[in-house]
Amino acid sequence: MKNKLESRYLDENELADLGIASVGKNVRVSEDAIIIGLENISLGSNIRIDSYNVILSKRGKFVVGNNVHIEPSSSIVTHFGVEIGNFCTISHGSRLYTASANYSGDYFTNVFPEAKYQVPKTGQIILEDHVMIGGNCVIMPGVTLGEGAAIGALSFIRKSVEGWAIYGGNPLKRLGDRKKTIKDIANSFENPI
Repeated sequence: MKNKLESRYLDENELADLGIASVGKNVRVSEDAIIIGLENISLGSNIRIDSYNVILSKRGKFVVGNNVHIEPSSSIVTHFGVEIGNFCTISHGSRLYTASANYSGDYFTNVFPEAKYQVPKTGQIILEDHVMIGGNCVIMPGVTLGEGAAIGALSFIRKSVEGWAIYGGNPLKRLGDRKKTIKDIANSFENPI
């Protein structure tokens, strides 16, 4: 008997029927996710986007590679573009913002009275291949996480980081190196002999 409380996932065929820009194979998106701007979203293959995620892509592109998991309750605001590489994970409750209000006091921080009185910080976010974002992290505009970067839970990322390292905290600090074994494993099943 099917559990009526369990979330149902839309597959690639249902997403195509709804008007997604492009979608690969073995894609599952929870019907409990809120996604705005399907026409600006391109998903590769082997992707799962879980319940209660909010993806706002009405004004910018959201491009996701292959073998990506976006765990529940994250928010991704793609006004200035978000690219996620292959073999990436975004853990529970993380936030990716491509625009952030200017808090200096020289400008308003909300949509009223008019947009001309706002000067937000903006920029594309790029997660290169094999990036791991821990739970409840915040990534600010204009950040690139290099291939293989791993970000520990509860971290605040406002500057780009180099790949194959582990980072954590606020302010963000490099904690050590990350092994590249996962890259070899991924290559072995992407390019079987």
